[in-house]
Amino acid sequence: MLTRRQFKKLSFLSLLYTLKGCKSLNQTNLNSQVMDKDSELLILWERGYLPEENQGILDLVQEWQHLSGKKVNLKLVSDDFIEKSFSQILKNQDGIIVPDIIFSTTFNTSIAPILAWQDKLLDLSDVIKPMKASFHADALSQVLYRNRVLNDRSYYALPIGLSDAYIHYWKDSLATVGYAETDIPREWHQFWQFWQTAHTQLRSHHHSNMYGLGLCLAANGFDTSAAFQLFLNAHNVTIATHRDGLVLADPQNRQQFIDAIIELTNFYSQGYVPPDSLEWSGSGNNVAFLNHRILMTLNMTLSIPRSQKLANNQYNQNAAQRYRDIGTLATHLYRLDGTPLSGTRTINQILALKHGRHPKEVFDFLRHLLQPRHMRSLVSGFNGRILPSMPQLLTDPLWQDSSDPHTVAALAKYHLPQQSEAPELSLVLSQIYTQQLWAQILHKTLRANASPTQAADWGIAQIRTIWEGLENRI
Repeated sequence: MLTRRQFKKLSFLSLLYTLKGCKSLNQTNLNSQVMDKDSELLILWERGYLPEENQGILDLVQEWQHLSGKKVNLKLVSDDFIEKSFSQILKNQDGIIVPDIIFSTTFNTSIAPILAWQDKLLDLSDVIKPMKASFHADALSQVLYRNRVLNDRSYYALPIGLSDAYIHYWKDSLATVGYAETDIPREWHQFWQFWQTAHTQLRSHHHSNMYGLGLCLAANGFDTSAAFQLFLNAHNVTIATHRDGLVLADPQNRQQFIDAIIELTNFYSQGYVPPDSLEWSGSGNNVAFLNHRILMTLNMTLSIPRSQKLANNQYNQNAAQRYRDIGTLATHLYRLDGTPLSGTRTINQILALKHGRHPKEVFDFLRHLLQPRHMRSLVSGFNGRILPSMPQLLTDPLWQDSSDPHTVAALAKYHLPQQSEAPELSLVLSQIYTQQLWAQILHKTLRANASPTQAADWGIAQIRTIWEGLENRI
């Protein structure tokens, strides 16, 4: 069984085997005591769970240092550390050394619109535009951010990958109670009822510690926001429109908002979701799933199955079996009105801080990174957790294995139409995500004994405050 500590230790061990001369930064702050000389390009990069996931950026940095003669201070860090670092940067804390480049698979998406709005990101148009035709259309449209100071909209982030809302489940556990993958419904209410029924049946088959629904409800990371956003989309909740502005308080939208809160919190209150899901860290649902504590879960990358895709040898047979036993849903669910439900696509993006120390070197490094062979190596280095932002890179053998069910499912979702955030909403949603507002609303009901209606009205008031506080938001 894999404990949370063991899961994190796996990440730590990867550093011991792969970081040659590269520093790891975990519990410190971004201050002058822990940073190196100003002459170095400072990069914070989300640390992968396996050695191979870190190798791509390590090789890229080493080659660029050799060609440019410049030094790079690369720090492979946890997503939690990156989230805390962004918080420090937003607060303009004294003594903070701003990194030149930051990469996170999920959190960058949340924070980028705010940083661009505040004129804290470099405009990367000169890097992107010469290669514009090489990018997936969704990738570029989602990094076109608004700058309040310069009163423009431009490419303030570099998209290198795409992630969708993947639903993973245990095929072997379903088989225990007589279900196959083909039995999983696609209609919204029937889909969730299926896992509740399986939960009850598994517990009657001596699986007393397994929960049918592995939905994250914690107020950190991105998993709770992704899950709740899926419920909002299914209930056709509209926050704002270009024509009418903020419409969440309109009677129909407000009721659908309340209904989404009721549905999700009921799953927890009725015992289908683990009690500790309120406290999960960014990897909490991964650990719970791989420990067979939850039957299904939602994740914004393929990190769960890919963590089990190890070298084929006698020591990895258990992982190989788990890889085969994990299922990944390849098709859309359906909204309550019967229309296809597309999850919000996450664009994995690199941010370059405007007030970093080396803008010229940043542009040079990013141009080096964007060369197709380097992008191929970098994205492959993620071990298949994310898909490339450049469709031409799908020719890589990693994505050509038709016998791999997770690859097949990911490519199917990659080519399906996805719901993109409306430009006028990106800044508002960014504030919602960074404030963990969706989790706060859920916690009002689950922890503070507020009714779903009270929680919804409190959330609407918070969003109205955000909306009214953004000048020239559209």
